[in-house]
Amino acid sequence: MADIRIEWPDPEGQEIVERLFAVAAALRVNFEETAAHVGLTVPQAQTLIHLQEPQRMGGVAAHLRCEPSHVTAIADSLERSGFLRREPDPEDRRAKRLLLTSRGQQLRDRLLARLFENAPIISVLDAGQRTELLSLLRTAQSAAGSGIRR
Repeated sequence: MADIRIEWPDPEGQEIVERLFAVAAALRVNFEETAAHVGLTVPQAQTLIHLQEPQRMGGVAAHLRCEPSHVTAIADSLERSGFLRREPDPEDRRAKRLLLTSRGQQLRDRLLARLFENAPIISVLDAGQRTELLSLLRTAQSAAGSGIRR
């Protein structure tokens, strides 16, 4: 099957978009492989990373952009493995918060270290290039109104 090629009126803009999609795909593959390497599914890895601080299950669901029932299944598996525990939320005892156990924190640290060890794109740039790329991405993100903040 032949690739469909759509020519944009702005070839440079087209190349930028294509390269951003390629970078995003490489980062996604790196994340998937890293999660698998430490024995996690992608949603489990995303949950561990998000639990830097205890979070309500609803907040985790919003972050993962999934139904709360899906977070319940993720939390069940991570809790069975000893990586997190549930506790009542001190502000609303009807709600549950998820928090990492010491084993969960160790796994999160290992996951993050491995994730950034050879991160595609980032690891091949020198300090000046990284600073320049970060500035450009901040400008583009700001103009796009993205909900991703840092």
